[in-house]
Amino acid sequence: MFIVARFFAGVGSWGFLAVIYFAELAPPGLRGLFVGMNGVNIALGYGLASYMGMAFYFAKDPVTQWRGLLGLALIWPLMMLITIFFVLESPRWLLMQGEVEKAREIVYKFHTIKGDPDQGFARGIIVEMFKRPSYRKRSLLAVGLAFIGQSTVVLVINNYGPTLYKALGYGTKDQLALQCGWITVGIAFDFVGATLMDCVGRRPLMLFGVSGCCVALILEAAMVATYAQAGANKAGLGVGVAAFYIFLAVYSIGIDVAGVVFYGELFPNHVRAKGLYLSMATIAITDLVYLQATVTAFLSIGWKFYLVFIIISGLGAISMFFVLPETKGIPLEERGKIFGDTEDVIVYAEDIHIDHNTHELVIQKHGGRDAGLTHVATEQGTTLEIKKDLATERIEHV
Repeated sequence: MFIVARFFAGVGSWGFLAVIYFAELAPPGLRGLFVGMNGVNIALGYGLASYMGMAFYFAKDPVTQWRGLLGLALIWPLMMLITIFFVLESPRWLLMQGEVEKAREIVYKFHTIKGDPDQGFARGIIVEMFKRPSYRKRSLLAVGLAFIGQSTVVLVINNYGPTLYKALGYGTKDQLALQCGWITVGIAFDFVGATLMDCVGRRPLMLFGVSGCCVALILEAAMVATYAQAGANKAGLGVGVAAFYIFLAVYSIGIDVAGVVFYGELFPNHVRAKGLYLSMATIAITDLVYLQATVTAFLSIGWKFYLVFIIISGLGAISMFFVLPETKGIPLEERGKIFGDTEDVIVYAEDIHIDHNTHELVIQKHGGRDAGLTHVATEQGTTLEIKKDLATERIEHV
């Protein structure tokens, strides 16, 4: 039944479809925060699981120790099933289906600004993925970043944390306590990453995350190689635990939050869901390989297994420095200009204005060409001449 449950979780892309939803609803200047909160909540879920695991460790009845945890796990799916009936559809998806009025209503609902009667802000708003060069670049970025992010050993530490702490000489109770503390670090620093992202940008945080993880892993490998076997140097073993905590802090800021936001921003509207699924599939396959190999690897080569992740994350940080673009503050519809798809950008946000005399939405030609010419982008108030100009200039209605 656990395998069946994982199948349904995979169909829903582990809930990461929420990333697409938040990315499509959030304004450009706050998209990092809103989408990044998804990472915060994931860390919170891991934290609750760890806290309850430690709590039920003290239960005297062996059956209660595992049944209690499974029973508590039923609460959250039930809450999601209830909540889903109140969730509105993505306005961008509605536009793709031709439901213009429904999309407009939802955008106004979420982006209403007090004192702005014209709602200027709201109104301003798998083969092809590898066949078209610009889409292929986005897909390779998504796959590469997903692989590098999981090659920082995060899931190995998460799933085998108690075993790793045992190797450092800690008992069962201390192992569970240290794992709870480790997860709590993730919750706090996920929130830090979400709040910083719209100020600092995605690229600096992601570079910091991958390179920081690499440094923390070097420190961890050194401590385990030097002090774990003898188990006598408590200070050295303590540094080993601290390295795990430092690792998760930088991972949470630069990969767990920034990476999730970046995946949701890479692709245009009509392939965004496919792009995110591609990223999640890469994460799942990478985790599967690493987690299956972990036990055998640690038994066979011990601390040297960390070298695999040190090398991959180190090379990953270097490659990301040269290929990673910045997406901060750019509307999703203008993302194509980063990858050379300028012909796909119908309207730029900087060219959209409100005529406060007529309360009409108007679009100015981009780049200063015919700077005096504006186009009314709503049906209300248009004349036959304006409609003819719109058709001639091939400006789509917003």
